Amino acid sequence: TATDAAAATEHRLTHCVGLSPNIVDIPFMPSRAIVAQYDAKTYIAVDFTSYWIGVGYRSDARLDWHNLRTGQRGVLSSTTHVRPPYQGVHNFVIDTAVIGRGTVDITVGATNRNALWSIPAIPCRGTIAVR
Repeated sequence: TATDAAAATEHRLTHCVGLSPNIVDIPFMPSRAIVAQYDAKTYIAVDFTSYWIGVGYRSDARLDWHNLRTGQRGVLSSTTHVRPPYQGVHNFVIDTAVIGRGTVDITVGATNRNALWSIPAIPCRGTIAVR
């Protein structure tokens, strides 16, 4: 039924590395999309880290999706702030009926910023399964 939860699945993204806006921090490296479904919604989480103690940075992300079965396309957005020692997570939520079931190609792009400047990240790509 629509209220049944599907187990979360992890999908690898292409290995993309971009500078952190803190420069001396670890690079911005999202490597996976975690997909869960519950109550007619599909949840896509993309995580990344920052180790520069106490500072962190803001990340504005865009997720472009393309359902290969239906041909549908769309764009989702997320803004988050990562503060060490925690991971930053971009959470994208969409109605399952909109994204459609099947294989979905995704591209995640982000612009990361601190108080001084912003740096666009290299887009990451991957394929997820929506059930």
